[in-house]
Parts: sequence; structure tokens; C-alpha cells
Amino acid sequence: MKKIAQLSFVFLSLFAVASCSDDDTVDTEKPTIEIVSPVDHQEVEPGSSFTFKANLADNAGLASYKVEVHSAEDGHEHKTVMAKSGFFEYSVVKDVPNKAKNHTAEEVIPVGTDVTEGHYHVGITVLDVNGNQNQQFLEIFIGHEHEH
Repeated sequence: MKKIAQLSFVFLSLFAVASCSDDDTVDTEKPTIEIVSPVDHQEVEPGSSFTFKANLADNAGLASYKVEVHSAEDGHEHKTVMAKSGFFEYSVVKDVPNKAKNHTAEEVIPVGTDVTEGHYHVGITVLDVNGNQNQQFLEIFIGHEHEH
């Protein structure tokens, strides 16, 4: 009788382990980002606009993203330069519809005529449904065509 009880316990334990789903695992995979446009070091004329486009993907689902443009005067810190008049800044945060696993982020970004010419970081920060984050930046030049 003892052996039957022990075998029953073993079978129940195996059944419990086998019936556990993968939903109990913690998702630590960051979303992926492919920036399609603009291209790195692209020149943008003041008074025009450019299109930011990126393909986003995640194994569990995408929650939101932030597209931003700021002066590259901060080196590679990706923080906005404070108190510098005339530097162009842009920022928008959007939710991903239906927490899709794949999404194309696309923003037409207008550039004013009176912005300070120079190098700017253009980037995206993506958050998935489990709180994992990834970001990618590139650099553009806003100004009139010349050697830089």
C-alpha cells in the first residue's frame, strides 16, 4: 500500500510538472528595432520635414514607443541640451495598437526654418508588454548643404 501511495505521488508530481505552462517563465527579451528612415548622417533642410520610420518586433507584444529628436551637442548621452535656444527638439509617445508583436512606427517630423544648424540625434525607445526596453539612435544634420 505504501508503494502505491509513493507511485501515486510520483505520477501526480510528474503530471503537475508536465502541465506547467511556459506562461510562468519571465520574459527578459528586449524588443527589436530596425530604423528604416532617416539614414545615419542624412541632411535635412530647415523648413522641410523628414519621415521617421522603424520596424518594431517583440516575442510577447509591444506596449509603446517614444520617437525623439534632440541636439547632438550632448555627445552620446541622448539627453536634451538644456537652455540652448534655437536647437530643434521633437518628442512623441504612442501606444502600440492591440499590443501587436510587430508594428511599424512612422512619424512625419516638421523642422522649423529658424532652428540652429547642427548635428542631431534621432531615436526611438520601445517598451514591450512585460516592461523590457530597447532603444536605437542615429545622427542627422539639420542645415544648409555644406561641408560638416
